[in-house]
Amino acid sequence: VLVRDPVPDADTVRLPVAAVPTPAAASADCARLLSGLPGEIPTDGGLQPRRVLAEPVPAATVAWGGEDGAPPIVLRCGLSRPAELTPTASLLEVAGVEWLAVDDRDPVSTTWVTVDRAVYVGLTLPDAAGSGPIEDVSRGIKITLVSRPAG
Repeated sequence: VLVRDPVPDADTVRLPVAAVPTPAAASADCARLLSGLPGEIPTDGGLQPRRVLAEPVPAATVAWGGEDGAPPIVLRCGLSRPAELTPTASLLEVAGVEWLAVDDRDPVSTTWVTVDRAVYVGLTLPDAAGSGPIEDVSRGIKITLVSRPAG
């Protein structure tokens, strides 16, 4: 008789996520954004479920996917102004939201930060995820967060 350890279930295994400074995490803007985020997010690999985070749960942080050792999609609300945001910085507009790629030195993921909203929101995307997550999150941000000039 072979005995196998059960395969961990993404619904029961808590996902560890590193904490980063989020000075505006307790803002009403972050609370409003986080309450409207979807339970699943589309990627090129299919829908990724929202994950329960391991303790200590970083403030104003949610994640999707990350099963089987794959990097998760991580959203953080209330970040500090990114150092990379300069007058000549290259921005990407997605669904009416301006994003800036920041250098997080991760070879398999890219972190994007909103620069035209009342609070800075970061979205770390595995390179294999495609554009679905940033499109989905951008629509939610456009609805819930007041726009402001980039900067």
